[in-house]
Amino acid sequence: GAAVYMTLAFVLPSASAFSSFGASSILGVRSQQLRAVATARTSRPFLRTVTCQEATDKVTGAKFEENDPKKNPQSRGGHAVGGSEIDVPVDPEVARKREIIRVHQEKCLKPSWPEEIRTIMQQKEGFAVLSSNSHKSALSGFPLASVVGYAVDEQGRPFFSWSGMSAHTQNIRKDGRSSLCVTESAFKGAADARVTLVGTVEEVKDKEEADVLRAKYREFHAGAYWASFGDFGIFRMTDVKEVSFVGGFARAGGVTVEEYMAAEPDPLLEFANPVMKHMNDDHTDALKDYVQYIVGVEGAIDRIEMKRLDKFGFDVRVTKGDDSGVLRIPFMEPVTARKGVKEAIVSLSQLVAAKKKELKELSQ
Repeated sequence: GAAVYMTLAFVLPSASAFSSFGASSILGVRSQQLRAVATARTSRPFLRTVTCQEATDKVTGAKFEENDPKKNPQSRGGHAVGGSEIDVPVDPEVARKREIIRVHQEKCLKPSWPEEIRTIMQQKEGFAVLSSNSHKSALSGFPLASVVGYAVDEQGRPFFSWSGMSAHTQNIRKDGRSSLCVTESAFKGAADARVTLVGTVEEVKDKEEADVLRAKYREFHAGAYWASFGDFGIFRMTDVKEVSFVGGFARAGGVTVEEYMAAEPDPLLEFANPVMKHMNDDHTDALKDYVQYIVGVEGAIDRIEMKRLDKFGFDVRVTKGDDSGVLRIPFMEPVTARKGVKEAIVSLSQLVAAKKKELKELSQ
């Protein structure tokens, strides 16, 4: 689908100035490179305008067509960008900056797709869109989309607590073939992640097993008192056939069912939300610094929010005017405990402070 775009102007010494975590070697670039960065805001050469040979996303620099067979073994075709706002002459300096940010973002480590999908499915208070096949004769063959609460068992199979009066319950009892589309909790648009599971949903008939799942459902949905009503049954997608994934713009594909079920949720999931709330409530200036001095975004930022936190770093949604995009801030090393998150964030702030100091000294 179409993404929401934002032009982010940035200045970085070079793509090679980033380690695999994107930050640890910034301070080791040559002095003349830093001087160039410090003076770039006040001195711009005249640049001719040319057409970019390979269209890329304005925010992340992501390619719309991946020609590298190692990254695209299925030889999937790219988006048809001809005639769109992307298919316009691009200043070479803008193209260079997009390429630098693309390389930086590609080097930022992320959880594997199975881990990312498993983490999204594990979210508390999760709701999703269930598509079932209508059992009404006048609507035979037509899907019915329903917003439903869900939880997952130890294998990652989604299960539900539904009233027998619900239309989707009646559909499932006649034909269990269905799909479930789940978005990440911070979902707002095409730049955010979503998962679709396709499979067969069946009612859990064994009372003891149903009671165990019902109690587990309340762990995911603490206020779901109605799950104990007599007309509510427990249903589960027992036979998952396919797991597809869109992890954001230009990140689409799938994993095998076996890969998904073998994966573990991210170790920071249980406390990610309060950490992100704290950063968004009290430390937005620090988030802006990370984007400007680690990623390299230039210019005023109207709004920024941390939207996802995992063991390798975090994603931020950056807004400038009417446009927004998602960028990643990498930790210098993986984090698996809450205490480590604070230490990792402090290290980022120390890195920013050191870079500010060097740039100030070199600009004098």
